[in-house]
Amino acid sequence: MTPLSCPGVVAEPGALRTLRHALTAWVRAAGVEDDLAQDIVLASYEALANVADHAYGDDPGLVDLEAVLRPDRVEVVITDHGLWRLPVDDPNPVSLRGRGLLLLRASADRADITSGADGTVVTLGWQLSPVGSR
Repeated sequence: MTPLSCPGVVAEPGALRTLRHALTAWVRAAGVEDDLAQDIVLASYEALANVADHAYGDDPGLVDLEAVLRPDRVEVVITDHGLWRLPVDDPNPVSLRGRGLLLLRASADRADITSGADGTVVTLGWQLSPVGSR
């Protein structure tokens, strides 16, 4: 299966939805089971949304997405080129914000996040069931 490579996408809602749709089509074409495919798309889209929320100021920057199917796993790497910004406090006592990293870690078998001066790289991974156990 050819990797999905989407470099230099503007981190704004319409473009991020387009990436989500492209990733959904890619995991389905890869033959990933439905439940796992949903986890892959959910965690990846959350990481993309975090780029829009945290990596750039008022002007959206760019995000790269790459998805690779390996014999035993799926990997998705999301890279921004901004600087991490702390979120604005939500005055709502029962906030719906601030759970993105929990969602990533709960939805993926592996969730590595590395931030630096050149941006943040989120590497997500899911183990695939052996062919005989499907």
